[in-house]
Amino acid sequence: MERVSAERPRVDTSRLDRSEIIGMVAAAVLIISVFLEWYSLSTDPSLVQRGDDPSNWACGVGNSSCSGWDTFPIVGVLLLLAALAPFILSWIVIRGHALSWPRGELTAIVGLTAFVLIAYNGIVDKPEDGLEMGLAFGYWLALLASLGIFVSGGFRAVESGGGAQRKPPPTF
Repeated sequence: MERVSAERPRVDTSRLDRSEIIGMVAAAVLIISVFLEWYSLSTDPSLVQRGDDPSNWACGVGNSSCSGWDTFPIVGVLLLLAALAPFILSWIVIRGHALSWPRGELTAIVGLTAFVLIAYNGIVDKPEDGLEMGLAFGYWLALLASLGIFVSGGFRAVESGGGAQRKPPPTF
C-alpha cells in the first residue's frame, strides 16, 4: 500500500510584490479610517440637535462629528470585510495557490465596490436632514484607501496574466 503524501504549499514571502504590500497598507488605512471622523457638523447646537429632546442629536449627545462606523454600521462591516481582500490575496501569493482567475482580479473588484459605497454615502446621498454637514478627514482617507485596494489588485491582475486567453473566432 502506497502512502500518498499531500505536499503542502510552502510559505515564501519573497513572492510578494509591491502591489500586495500597497494593498495591505491601503487595507490597514481603510480599517482605521472607518473609525475616524467622516462628517463634521456645524457647531451651532440648534443645527446639531434635532428637536428639543437631547437624545435626538445627529451624532450622539454633545458630538459635533460622526465616524463612518457610527453613521453607517452595515457599510462599516462591509468595508471591514473589503479590507480583508488584500490580505487574502497576499496569502494566496505567499502560498502559491493556483486560481482559475488572474490573481488580484477579485481584490480589484472588492476595492472598486468599497470605493463606490464610500463615494455614494458621502457625495451622492450624504446624511444631512437639514444639517450643515461637511466631509471630514476620515471620509477622504477611506475613499483613498479603497482606491488603493482597487489599484493594487488591478496591478496584480495585469501582472499575473490579466484575463482569460481568448480564442480567435472560427472561420468558415
